[in-house]
Amino acid sequence: MSLKTIIIDDDLMAIKYVEKLVEKKEELELISTFDDPQKGLEFLHNNQIDLLFLDIEMPGLTGIELIEQLTTLPQIIFTTGNRQYAYDAFEYDVTDFLKKPILPVRFEAAVEKAVARQEQLGKIASYSASHELYIRTDGRLIRLPYKEILYFENVGDYVKVITERGNHVIYGALKAIDEKLTHPCFLKVHRSFIINLDKVKDIEENTVVIEKKVIPISRAHKPILMNAINLLSF
Repeated sequence: MSLKTIIIDDDLMAIKYVEKLVEKKEELELISTFDDPQKGLEFLHNNQIDLLFLDIEMPGLTGIELIEQLTTLPQIIFTTGNRQYAYDAFEYDVTDFLKKPILPVRFEAAVEKAVARQEQLGKIASYSASHELYIRTDGRLIRLPYKEILYFENVGDYVKVITERGNHVIYGALKAIDEKLTHPCFLKVHRSFIINLDKVKDIEENTVVIEKKVIPISRAHKPILMNAINLLSF
């Protein structure tokens, strides 16, 4: 796995130097470089990256001001000629702080930190994906453990998430949710329903019952459902 990387620095010579160091590391994939911090910020608003080499003292928009305008932060390695920003590096929990001129040995150490942190983040994300999901509603993220979810129902441009503790409505398409739900307990049984197999009470010819809800099973999805359950037949 390579970390998608960009460089933002108003000094073109500094960009070229860091660019050469990045290109020597197979763990890093250089996506783009920016000598205009505003253009770099626009790129970050529209693209997801893993690692950002960021100068701090830049005209128009400092590195600190740039990261304060981001809603989610990639890993950041500050590159600056001024040690006084080391406290800012600590405050923003950046991966590392490289003082210019950057020594190759310090660059190597910073990349090792970034790779190790990314691996840890991957483990956390993998654990979360196997146990829970988060939905955005009313400006906040709500955690929903899989064991509490009963089913998803498509209603026009929205999807209802029915749980043991209550219901939630989110904007989106059921198809997109189905693509993200990789846990085997979830199965799409109809163009309007995704069910939690652990919550099924019984299955009739063309319906499945969860709690008191009778959910239709489409002809196309019936064979998939029958293959997914542990059916004891004689």
